[in-house]
Order: sequence, then C-alpha cells, then structure tokens
Amino acid sequence: MTKNKWTRARVAGLAGLAAISLAACGGGGGGGGGTFFPASGPSAGNGGNNNQAAPAAVALQPLVGGSQYSGTASFGDTVSIALDQPATGKLTLRFVDSRFGLAGSVSASYATQADGSLLASNFAAVAGTGVPDALVAALPKLSLRFQLDGSLLSGSLAQVPNLKAGNGAVLQGEIAASNQGVADVARLAGVYNFIKLTSAYNAKGMVQGAPASDFGQLSIKADGSVRACMGQAYADSCSSGQAGLLAAEDDQKTYPGALALTLGGQRIGRVMVNAQSGAATLLADEFTSAADGSFRTGTWVLQSAPSALAATALDGEWLCSQPELDAATGALTGRTQRNFVSIGANLLQTDTIDNDVKLSVNAGIGGSATSTVSGMNGLVAGQWVDSQKIGRVLLPVGKQTAYYIGSGASTGVAATHISGVCRALPVQPVINTYAAAAVNVPMTIRIGDAHPTQPAIGYDQVYYKQARYRNNKNGSTEWKKEFADFCEAAGLSDSKGSTVIAGTSKLTDTTTFTCSGKTVDQTAMKSAVVGPRGVLYLTDGHHTLTSFWDAPDGGGAEVNIPVVMKGNFMSLSNAAFWREMRKSKKVWLKLPDGRAITPAELPQQLGLNNGLQDDPYRALLYFTRGLGYDQPTVSTDPANLTPSPEFLEFYWAEWLQANPQNLKLSAYNLTNSDSYMQAIGAASDLMNRADPNTIIGSSGLTATAMGQRPMPYAPADLAALYVSADPLKPGKLAYALSYRASLAAK
Repeated sequence: MTKNKWTRARVAGLAGLAAISLAACGGGGGGGGGTFFPASGPSAGNGGNNNQAAPAAVALQPLVGGSQYSGTASFGDTVSIALDQPATGKLTLRFVDSRFGLAGSVSASYATQADGSLLASNFAAVAGTGVPDALVAALPKLSLRFQLDGSLLSGSLAQVPNLKAGNGAVLQGEIAASNQGVADVARLAGVYNFIKLTSAYNAKGMVQGAPASDFGQLSIKADGSVRACMGQAYADSCSSGQAGLLAAEDDQKTYPGALALTLGGQRIGRVMVNAQSGAATLLADEFTSAADGSFRTGTWVLQSAPSALAATALDGEWLCSQPELDAATGALTGRTQRNFVSIGANLLQTDTIDNDVKLSVNAGIGGSATSTVSGMNGLVAGQWVDSQKIGRVLLPVGKQTAYYIGSGASTGVAATHISGVCRALPVQPVINTYAAAAVNVPMTIRIGDAHPTQPAIGYDQVYYKQARYRNNKNGSTEWKKEFADFCEAAGLSDSKGSTVIAGTSKLTDTTTFTCSGKTVDQTAMKSAVVGPRGVLYLTDGHHTLTSFWDAPDGGGAEVNIPVVMKGNFMSLSNAAFWREMRKSKKVWLKLPDGRAITPAELPQQLGLNNGLQDDPYRALLYFTRGLGYDQPTVSTDPANLTPSPEFLEFYWAEWLQANPQNLKLSAYNLTNSDSYMQAIGAASDLMNRADPNTIIGSSGLTATAMGQRPMPYAPADLAALYVSADPLKPGKLAYALSYRASLAAK
C-alpha cells in the first residue's frame, strides 16, 4: 500500500460499547521484546488457561468517577489527566511512568472546538513536580485534543519530546484514560477482542525499524487467569496461545485501580480499566526490555466481545486521528493528522484518498493474518479496494469511539504500522439558508456563515485595505474605498462617493450607501459552494471578505454580500464532498510552510483573528499584480462564465519557491520598505522571464493561462507601491507596512 493510502486513511468507530485499557509502562524486564508474547512459558502453545498460583492479593482501589483519568499514551507511557484542575477550564497532565524521560505535571486551558473536540494547548510546567528542563522548552508546541465518551477519555497527544533520545525526536500518541475502574478482577471475566501496536527502541530511546501491529482475542477468568490468541478467535486450544494472570498492581496509590498483566511467566504491562454500561474495555502499553537496554513498548486496546454486529453498525460520519507521517520519508513527525471518514454500504471513504475501504463486520485482518479472519464478533476488518488490498482492523470502545490499527507503505520506505482513534460525529441540522442554492446563480450570504477553503491569507494584503479604510486625515477620502470595494465585489462597479457619509454609512446596512453599477457583473463576484447539510464554503474572496470582516465601518460577521454559487453538494457525505473539492481544485490544503494538511485542519471562519494563518508569499503575490502577472482574461458570456482559477496566487507562490526559481523571502526584511520592494521586484522579474508554456505550481495551467505579463515591468510601477504622486494617497505597500507597525505598537 502506498504511503498516501496509509497516512491519509481514517477509520471509523462503533457505538454502544465500553473499553478497558492496559498500560504496560513499568512492565518487567528480560526478553528482547521482539515479539508480542514471550517465546516460552507455562501453557505456551497448548489449550486451557494458566493454572499458576496467584500472587498475594492486593486490594484494588479504582477510580469511581470524578475529574481524574488514568490511562495510556500509545507510544508507551502511563499518564494521568485531571480535568478542571487547578481551576475550571484547565487540565493537568501528569507523566506517571515514562520510557522516554518524561516526568512531572504540566497544565493548560482547554476549550471546545468547532468540531466538538476539546483542545488543550499552551502548556506550562506545574512548579515543584519535577518537569525536566527539556520538556519545559518543548511545551509551547505540545497539544492534547480529546473527547469524553462516558467515563472514557480518548484523544491525541502531539509534539511530545523524546527526552531519552535527546536528538530532537518527537512522539505522538493516542490517549486512552478512564475515571471508572472495577473493585474485583472477577468483574472482568469474559472474552475480549484486542488490537495492539508496539515499536522497538535501542538503549538510547531511538526507534529501531517499523512498528508491529496485530489483533486477536483474549479470555479472562473470574480468578484472573488469562489466555490470549493472536490473529484468531479465542479457543482453549488456539495455536500459539499464551496463558497468564491478571492481578492488582502493587502500587495502588500511584496507579489507582491498575492491574498487572503477566503472560508466559513474564510481566507484560500495566492495565487500566474502564467499566461502563455493564461492559469493560482494556487499553494497554506493553513494555519489555533486553539486557542491552533496548526495549519494546506500545499499546493494546481490548474490548469485551459482544454478540455479532449488524452490517450497518458503522454507518455514519466520523473524525479520525492518527500520527502524521513525513510525506518524503515516511517518518513520524510528532504531529496528529485528522481526517473526515464516511461509512455506508460496507464501504469506508476518507477525505484525502480516492480509493475506498471494503469493510467486513465481525472479522479481523492484518498483523499475523494475511486474509480476513471471521468469527471475531465486535471487530471490523477493512481492505483497500485496489491491487494491494492492504488491511486494517477497527475496534469500537465506548458509545462513540473506536481505535484502529493497520499497515501501509510509504513511497520509498518500508511498510509502516500505525494506530489511531475515531470519534462519531453527531448528525448536524441542515442549514436551510443555503440548502437549495442554484449553481452559477448569485446568492446573498452572511460572511459569518462562510467557511474558508484555505488555511492562510496574505495578511499584508488585508493590512493595506485596513489602513486605507481608516485614512481620513487632512480631508482624505481614501476611507471610502471600503464601500467601493464592497460594491465591486457585489458586481456593481464603484460606490457613489457622494452617498457615502462618515459615521452613517455601514457595510452591514446597504441602505446607507449606493453602488453606481446598473447591471450586475457576475465575473466580479466572489464564489462559494454548498457542502453537506447546507454548510457554506467560500472558494474565492478570502482576502476581500476578511477585509470586510475587519473593516471599521460596519464590519463583522453580519455583513451580507452576493456571491456566485459554483456547486451544491448538499447530498454528499463529508468524505465524498472533500474528494470532489480536491478533484475540482476548489480547496487549498497547504500551510504557508508548504506542509500538507487535511480538510479537518481548515479554519472555521474568516477574519484576521479566527484561525487564518499569515502566508507572506501570498501577500507578496498580491503586490506583484500588474508587475509580474494580471488576473487572467475571463469570459463574460452568462452562459459560459470562466473566472480566473481559484487560488491563482498560491500556485504562483508555489512556483516561485520551487527549483530553479528558489525565491526565499527569508533573504529579505519584510518590515523594511526597501527590502520588501526588492522582493517584489525579484518575484515579478522571475514571472516576466518564465517560459509562457511553463506549468505554474500544481495548477496544471501554463504561465500564459495564469495571467503572466511576459514583458518586463516598468520601474515606476514598482515604485508606486510605496510612494505615490498624491501625498494623500500612499502606495499599497506603504499602507500595509504602516498598519502592521500600528498593530505592533499596541
């Protein structure tokens, strides 16, 4: 399976089940840790459960609800999370037992996000808890995104420094924690499905080779005896089965309610229990070590096996998270990747891969199994519908959560195994305002309803507008440009200056000013599409509408303006919608640094303070307009409107940064007008001199089609960006730099 197929895959969860977690940090020594089970030990490879004598009983002291959760991080550590501690709206994350040098407690505020998840960021060390200096230095990048499902807390911990390696390596882990245990091991009796992922590390804490994943079933008896069957359904006589014990962890104060798992005579890990709705789930961090200090660590997730699942049990919309892989090397980046996943008719679709995954309910695949294994009630097996048919396994826990494992391959690197977690998305009400929008027909929208389809804008372009909209010094009428821009974006040419009255005219009230146009020019309008459930997505005009949002005279979310609807995808699933948006190039999924993102990472609103990042290359392209390129000529035939390509400036910026152009803005001082002007001139010159048939970035279009000006620009035109012949009308760049300076001075 290709790297894209794996890293962009997202699997979905099931409803109605509860989970147990196994935390194996603090596990025993011995054994090289190269396999999931020890190679030898009592009852290895035979039937029956372990009949070893149980250790001296230790009374379990489980958590019984409340704000404290104890559990695991999938890279192999035991963690504790206290919600609303030390104050409401804050949480405290404690590294209880770590293989990677992590220690102490860190705290951050957390808040509900637009997608329903909870996000904690901007962590700070809790004084007196022994947080290492290297961890303190890394806290600005640390983040925890999570959700609550009854007594189960699940989520993703990102940008965690590997202090043991000490080489700048970072970890990412799926979190599973519980605030509701059991007081008696006998309550856990039953058969459990499990999935597991482990990784090998050398004595210095550096990863060795690819992770390993597998699935199977495990039986727990009332006396704590256990037997595990790898890659197959449970049976007393399963091949290569391993027997062992599950008993209370000695240190119940540090690990409340924890159990120790032993298999084949060797301690495997620490078990945290989550019990709710009469079911139980196990989440486990395995830890085994060798004499040379190398070790293997990771996480299992076990769920009590229910009766057979219905074929439609997974149907619905999901948001899934897993470790991000570097696009070039396949290495873990330490960041979390999130994807929209849609499931129906036994097919799983994800937003950034165009192949589907065929699902088989009550089955497993992968790991030690090379084909689908039936009889695994409660598991769901998936195979990509392509020639490689790579598999993965989904395990539902809780009412709206599912964990998963799978294997894949990255381009040019060895096969990679990854685990992840999914959350069921609630069915959203239909937004009737836009649900029936006709295609290629103007429709008035509220800009507060418009969702961006790009992660960044060029702030300096918006800063130019904001400075000009505020310029009323010495009798200047430059401030009226705010209303002229609105009329132009509405397809009605300029505003009638005489109707714009200071203190009276507002963008939110179009009766307070008049546009001069008599007929509507649709080619001048911005564009949008309607997505699933009637959600509005802006596909062109992010800078213009953000300028209106932040405008001084009646700006904000309540500004209404007509746009041309370029598509209505009301009936599509989330995954199918984003596939269509990618195919038609109506979404830009790259950050300013060039890193690819998924649709789940797009900001939720326009405006300078609502999540849109600053892309200095995109701002640069705005100032090269009229020097290096012009907006491409468009058809004004109402029956065949052909506006310029969406994201045109991003494609040009992509081309400028690529070989052989290699334009590096880091070589310029963009707070200095002379240096900024040099950058604009250099970019424009590269654009002028490009072969007209050169394909620009990933647009698929030639320089000519992208509006290239093939003749050298006039020096006077460049100079006019900063110094204008009219002292009451500064150049665009002068406006932008003055506004930026005013913000810095606040």
